[in-house]
Amino acid sequence: MSNVVHLHKPPPQIAHYLRIGYREHVLGDRMRAEGRFAEQGFVFDACHAEAQADLIRDLRAEGSELILDTNIAEQSVVGRFSGTVANAPWARKDSPLEAEDFRAGTNRSVVEPISRFAVAKGFHTILSPTHYLGGDQFFWFDVDRRSCQSLRDALDREGGRHVGINYALILDNAQIKDTDLVKGIVAGLQGLPIAALWLRVAGFGVDATGAGVDKMARAVLQFHELGIPIIMDRLGGQTALALSSLGVTSGYTNGMKGKDGFQTGGWLKPRGGGGGGNDRAVFVSGLDRRMSVKEMKALFDASATARSVYGCRDTGCCSNIEAMLREPEAHHLREQQKTLADLSQVPEALRPDYYLDNHLDAMRLKAERSARLKKAPEDFIKKAEKATTRLTRMTTALEQTFQKIGQIPFAPEATLPSSVAAQGVSSRKKP
Repeated sequence: MSNVVHLHKPPPQIAHYLRIGYREHVLGDRMRAEGRFAEQGFVFDACHAEAQADLIRDLRAEGSELILDTNIAEQSVVGRFSGTVANAPWARKDSPLEAEDFRAGTNRSVVEPISRFAVAKGFHTILSPTHYLGGDQFFWFDVDRRSCQSLRDALDREGGRHVGINYALILDNAQIKDTDLVKGIVAGLQGLPIAALWLRVAGFGVDATGAGVDKMARAVLQFHELGIPIIMDRLGGQTALALSSLGVTSGYTNGMKGKDGFQTGGWLKPRGGGGGGNDRAVFVSGLDRRMSVKEMKALFDASATARSVYGCRDTGCCSNIEAMLREPEAHHLREQQKTLADLSQVPEALRPDYYLDNHLDAMRLKAERSARLKKAPEDFIKKAEKATTRLTRMTTALEQTFQKIGQIPFAPEATLPSSVAAQGVSSRKKP
């Protein structure tokens, strides 16, 4: 699509924000120094921001949008408050935050500390201090709306008029499909001082089915009434690309080591002991899923064809399989950058079909070929067969979605805040 000539204004760009998780700033700093970041903005957790101060400073100097996640949602539930999020300056170490902690102007209020921290650390945008509304937690919605307005007032007093607020709406999959509930939420968000809506849905992720993506698209369309950009938070793969290509959303966020799905299974119960493994993983675009580096190495050792199908030969990325397995996060990021750059060049009227024909169907064919690889481990063949079935069904479902919904006005483009633009043109390299 590099030969496309735009007679009018260029098509809206699909926004991609990268979450920089715990200890990821070391890799992030190296990638930044090598000119391998092309993301619109970067999200930092408040609980890690002090340790990541150098990367935050350097990204600010390069013209990237810096977004603060206050970690309030995690600090307010019994299953998460005692984890690493307790390192945030306003966290309570011995118990979850309560409604009284969001009453601005009191000694307990977290609103003023959040505003002072964001201004002092040079953030351009804050994800509003909101809560998970699933289970029996919907009572937080009224608290969250008041907190959003209180945060705007506190920022203005602290010299942070330039700092924007994006509303973080955290629901579960059943809630987002409840039309009446969503209508009430949309009405409740009207008039708030927010620049964008960041939507995080528990139980909806990179492994969503075609039917699931169809239902999500119809649900998210209701938020278009707000007239602001809509970002799917913690999403990835074909799920995120489909919603963005249809114009339902303005973009998405994920991370270098995952964050392309969101679960709250242990949030509302006391924290248990022990955690899961932390093996490095490669996002295999042809299967639209992650596999461990160990699994991919076994595949490459067993099948020469697999090396040609999945081995990275992009000289701007890995150049060889060994480098790809050594830094799989950087490899996946480069793949996303190229895909988003390609899709973002396509006009709105053509983008849905272009995505289906040139991206989703290409992945389906790749999965089909993978299922026929000779000498590949049996477990990989099973995963490839499962991916083929899922991607085939997703293609069929989304074809129907595009036909039934038709051409819709795209969600507003998520552009850089004026506070970022005022710093000058970014020096980040584009794919």
